[in-house]
Amino acid sequence: MAIAKGATLVLAFLGGAACTSGFEPVSSGPKIFVSSRGHIADFIDDPNLKGSTGIAKADDFCNADANKPDTGTYKALLVDGVSRDAKTGKDWVLRPNTTYYQSHGNVQIGTTTANAIFDAEYTPLKNPIGATARNVDPDTIDQVWTGIGNNLDFSTGYTCNTWTQASDGSGSRGVSVAINGDAFHAIGDFGCAYFQNFLYCVEQP
Repeated sequence: MAIAKGATLVLAFLGGAACTSGFEPVSSGPKIFVSSRGHIADFIDDPNLKGSTGIAKADDFCNADANKPDTGTYKALLVDGVSRDAKTGKDWVLRPNTTYYQSHGNVQIGTTTANAIFDAEYTPLKNPIGATARNVDPDTIDQVWTGIGNNLDFSTGYTCNTWTQASDGSGSRGVSVAINGDAFHAIGDFGCAYFQNFLYCVEQP
């Protein structure tokens, strides 16, 4: 199929989230992308990842991901209440009063509150974080590990034993194509070993 010079190729979309081919320029503002591949909740035992905690290995997963749009440093929007916690701000990945963008096209996701969280339950995101089609298991597509148990304050929920467990237990998750609070905490936690969910990866200053 011939493509006119200068044209932007638009691909199919999943779950209502439009996606572009990558011809769009990398966004100039702080970015959040969805990983190109999923992972079971046990990050700590993955020998291919660097780090001494499940959270650190999740960060490494983000920085090695094919969807990473530039050479910046990214961290996983993932809490465990120990190494990373949104309420206390420990190693938290979002900045207060900051507008974040999808990785390409300067598409605005939304602006964080003074507490450095998204108030999506009351003020929906302008656009979903997820914007890239992925050829994966349809039962898990658009599902993202977050560990967030309450989308009103981003307090920690189920974390598969701080992202170290691949047996019994559950992990809290979000939906990458949602623009309400489900983007960060959706009802129905996922089994730690049975689902390869994606990650939100947030650019760091």
